[in-house]
Amino acid sequence: MLDMSNENKSAIRTDIDLSSLLSEPDKGVWEMIFDSLPEMVALIDLNNIIVKANKAMRLKLNVGDQGIVGHSCFNLMHENGCAAENCPHLSMIQDRSPHSIELYEPKFECFLNFTTTPIFDSNDVLLGSLHIVRDISDQKEAELKLRQYNNELRELNLGKDKFFSIVAHDLRSPFQGMLGFSDLILDEMDTLSREEIKEYLQKVRDSAYSTFSLLENLLNWSKLQTGKLQFNPSNFSISDDVAAIISLLESNAMSKSMTLINNIGVDFLVFGDQQMVHSILLNLVTNAIKFTFPGGTIVIDAKIKPRCDDVKDGISSCMHTCLEISVKDSGVGMSPSIMNILMSGGDHFTHSGTSNEQGAGLGLILVKEMAEKHGSKLSIISEVGKGSVFSFTLPLAEI
Repeated sequence: MLDMSNENKSAIRTDIDLSSLLSEPDKGVWEMIFDSLPEMVALIDLNNIIVKANKAMRLKLNVGDQGIVGHSCFNLMHENGCAAENCPHLSMIQDRSPHSIELYEPKFECFLNFTTTPIFDSNDVLLGSLHIVRDISDQKEAELKLRQYNNELRELNLGKDKFFSIVAHDLRSPFQGMLGFSDLILDEMDTLSREEIKEYLQKVRDSAYSTFSLLENLLNWSKLQTGKLQFNPSNFSISDDVAAIISLLESNAMSKSMTLINNIGVDFLVFGDQQMVHSILLNLVTNAIKFTFPGGTIVIDAKIKPRCDDVKDGISSCMHTCLEISVKDSGVGMSPSIMNILMSGGDHFTHSGTSNEQGAGLGLILVKEMAEKHGSKLSIISEVGKGSVFSFTLPLAEI
């Protein structure tokens, strides 16, 4: 390959064609061709000494002929001055075959491809190798981006499959319940008592609420997966938000003779996305009602604690304080295996409530991902038969 840049055009004689140029036993011609190669090229003997290097390698190493010829390739090419692992030149000496490796070289802060081809004389005696080095940083960056895109695509496909699975199975059930009870009321209106009609309407209402909650979670979750649910943090009162959640779910708790307790006595101001935090609390309290036996108690509490963003050598570096918000129930509790499923973030897990309430198992997945948006992790403490405590943290507002 000839470099036809303006810098080298003057070095090419115009009185002969290319074929004639290559046929001349002129050392200067071969020097010109050698230096025109864009890759770094060197001739290396069996003692690992550079015998000849082209212009590209001299420029990369920022040395002239005197600074490169006669020196060990290890010292010049590698930051630690030692042979690279699986050095292609050393491998070539052992088996007299071509070798190639790719590695990141800290000295040049780039990825390089090293290829060695053995050189033999007319008697098949190994003399050394032709060493070709290419900067493949752009290629590696493109490969990394491709892997990232593939991972994102895989996650999107998993999300899509999960979405349609929930829609196909879990969204159908509450509609079937609503349609069934609606048909029963219409068909038996004249024979049903007022108490029976009220009971069936209550079941229709419960199914409608369950369906609405599922749809809201599906929409929020799909927006999270596609990046359309924006994270818009601001200062707001967590106390007011908890009060609003209790007011919204009070009738659900009363239908199971439960007590909802707001144990947050101080008007805490926190910094977060109020819509996401509302959704987190709504799902956690709804879940607590679902898995608590009639007559049970659900307590929403908050306490100030240091947030330790980093731990080194067992010493925590507490950058700022935050508020830990918890929802504690006296319900059925969970086994360690179920907690592992919930915390793994894998397939959604669903289980009927204490009054046979149905759900899609999407709520906790949504809670987990929204808590992570706030730099927090969903924490679960639970024991079978002794209830559960779900908690997450939010930064306290800086006033």
